[in-house]
Amino acid sequence: MGNGIIDIHSHILPGVDDGAVSWEECRQMLEMAYAQGIRTIIATPHYCVHQDMDAIRMKAEQAAQEAARIAADFQVYLGQEVLYFESMTEHLKEGKIFTMAGSRYVLAEFMTDAAYKVIYQAVRKLLMAGYHPIIAHVERYIALRKEEYLQELVKIGCHLQMNYCSLEGNVWDARVRWCRKQVQSGLIYAMGTDAHHVSYRTPVIAKSLRWLNHHIEAEYVANMTEKHAQKILFANL
Repeated sequence: MGNGIIDIHSHILPGVDDGAVSWEECRQMLEMAYAQGIRTIIATPHYCVHQDMDAIRMKAEQAAQEAARIAADFQVYLGQEVLYFESMTEHLKEGKIFTMAGSRYVLAEFMTDAAYKVIYQAVRKLLMAGYHPIIAHVERYIALRKEEYLQELVKIGCHLQMNYCSLEGNVWDARVRWCRKQVQSGLIYAMGTDAHHVSYRTPVIAKSLRWLNHHIEAEYVANMTEKHAQKILFANL
């Protein structure tokens, strides 16, 4: 794995979920990502009960080959974004869900209106089962707008992922201000594109990177964009 930004949340695999619709779009998304300085992607298709895991693995391998054609230092790994459900830990233990790059890290999402108690208990259950939960696009959950809740989750061992695009916008936008404040507070473990397409929800992160580089200490930017994600990729070594 070469140096560069690591995107831990991306829907580049075609025909798996609501992400890329074709191999052509997948290739275009990969090219866009590479142009932004992204050198490693963990593809995270949405979990589905009846998913064909072998087919998803094959698509991830093909996406990795497509990335290698773009550049020798461009890599793709496989993960999964999972809408939390009660038997998630059992499905993980049975190998029915893809963890992040084959590690013990898992990318979990919740309904936007999920109660904090539900999120907290889910995180605790994953931790007790020996997994490292990463909450996807943490800015989406109404209950987590209370900063003390974010702090509590981080304290017990949960990791928080924020989408790059959430940092874009006008300073008068309350949502943007909130997202930037959480980054400045040091609570965000990793940034991700959550890219789905080439025309919208793209892997373009230039504006967000400019804000980060102008307002956040360089070491913390490196942690959120690369170094923390390296822990996921190297977890099994």
